[in-house]
Amino acid sequence: MAPEVARIEPVTDSNGYIVALERELLTLSAVHEALLAETAALIDGDTDNLGIATTSKNAALEAHQVALNQRPAGDLSEAANSELRALQDRLASLAGDCQDLNRRNGALISKLSDRTKAALTVLQGTEDFAVLYSASGVEPATGKGSRVLGKA
Repeated sequence: MAPEVARIEPVTDSNGYIVALERELLTLSAVHEALLAETAALIDGDTDNLGIATTSKNAALEAHQVALNQRPAGDLSEAANSELRALQDRLASLAGDCQDLNRRNGALISKLSDRTKAALTVLQGTEDFAVLYSASGVEPATGKGSRVLGKA
């Protein structure tokens, strides 16, 4: 005997969906605000606010996941009203905005990381082909009394 497969029935009462989607919209808006704060902190180089924004973003993502898990099971019926469709459209649009912001923040973090690594390489004197300047002029990277010009 084959195991029974659970059938997902269409949801005819859209009120449960509306409440769930409004909750998701609220939590996703918090994610969006946290991403905007993270962007501002990255652009301004504000490490204190970056830590706060990242913590807020993670908390907002957790709250949003909880809201997603509370959505009623089942597919929407064809009779779902326009308010429900409008909420779904707003959620989809905001989710797209959040994805774009997150990608942009990732790119900013990558660029900042590259700059930091380059500055550390210069400061540590581990640059491969460093042109140095000393009291006697330009010379190879031999160490003492020399420094890289125009890098760090």
